[in-house]
Amino acid sequence: MSMFADPYEQFLLDYLVTKLENGSNTRKALLLYKEQITKETKFKKRLEAAIKDMEIGKHKLEAILHKHGFLSAFQYSLVVNSTNTIDGLRLVLSFQKASSNLLPKMINPIYVPMSIIIFTFYGLIVYLGLLDAEVAQLKKINPDVVQFLGIPGYFTYEVAYSGLFISIFITAFMFFGYLYSEKYKPAWLYKVFETQAFADGRFMFRILHGMLSAGISFHKTSLILSKDYFKVGLRPFFAELAELIHKNKKLFLAFEKYHFPTIITADIKLSELSQVSYPAVTKAIYETCDTMYEKNINYMVMQWRFMFWLIAMLVTVVIGSDIINLVISTFTFKTLYQ
Repeated sequence: MSMFADPYEQFLLDYLVTKLENGSNTRKALLLYKEQITKETKFKKRLEAAIKDMEIGKHKLEAILHKHGFLSAFQYSLVVNSTNTIDGLRLVLSFQKASSNLLPKMINPIYVPMSIIIFTFYGLIVYLGLLDAEVAQLKKINPDVVQFLGIPGYFTYEVAYSGLFISIFITAFMFFGYLYSEKYKPAWLYKVFETQAFADGRFMFRILHGMLSAGISFHKTSLILSKDYFKVGLRPFFAELAELIHKNKKLFLAFEKYHFPTIITADIKLSELSQVSYPAVTKAIYETCDTMYEKNINYMVMQWRFMFWLIAMLVTVVIGSDIINLVISTFTFKTLYQ
């Protein structure tokens, strides 16, 4: 959930589930909810339109919620294919607050030190301009003084611009590369970054467990997710899973193809041999993913922090100390000869 989203919209589904469980009239419940909103917001206008549709009575609650943007296509499919509307909305609520995107975990250990490196090279470029002016001034006073300044060999625009370009490229590549592969090509990440598979697994296997527990068959669940799953890159995976179920083949083959960790594929392979029920398997796997994610992410963050902050410190200390030495040298010579 976004911190900038309308709080009334964020709470709507929770409110609806509570009212429906208590046997309240849905239209009256929504009217009461609307009266609590004092400002004329976009959400209130959408809610009013939804209430009007309910008064007409041509569509079910879930269809109206989807039509007016209170349920996404994926969430709508969950509700439609659940045993009843309340169970479907509960299923949606259980998934709303989960997230497998690890970008927030990377900000401090990766992107902050990379930003420091970028600004360090930018600072070097700015200082080189000032240094050129200082050297030109010293040459007018005494040309022989320049050789005693001790200007480092790497203090050139070529090195400075190269360092700036490389650090920006690496930062952009990691940022946009992660965003793209996390959404569209998760199998790439799973192959080199096991923690991402566990992060996705916590969410994905919860969805599978929730849908299977709601009475939706595994084949139908896979077909639904192959069309509506929020992470586009995993839709082909669910399509392959549905195909394997249809052909009565081993499901672990799809997981191996998408580079899921061995601990997950082994669980699935073992469950297929022992014929354990799918709801029980998916529950066991998402619990495994929870444990492995918590264990791995802390270790990964610690590694990132050590490596990237160490590099940032080395670059900043080396370039910064050389700049300080030159500032002192130029100031000293200017003082002596003036």
